[in-house]
Amino acid sequence: ASVADRVVIPMQDVLGYAGEARMNTPGEESGNWGWRFAAGAIRRDHARRLRSLAELFGRLPVTGN
Repeated sequence: ASVADRVVIPMQDVLGYAGEARMNTPGEESGNWGWRFAAGAIRRDHARRLRSLAELFGRLPVTGN
């Protein structure tokens, strides 16, 4: 519901993953920024959820006739 023009949503949040998919652990010198996801992990229900949120908060592109 932010008034910001852009948003960054971590894929771990979109996919509903828990801490095992964490990208960065503060205070750790190594092992950060190594998380990857498989293309097959993204399902239609993820897209529907993102679309419903975009619609709810007025974030869908305006199309003109």
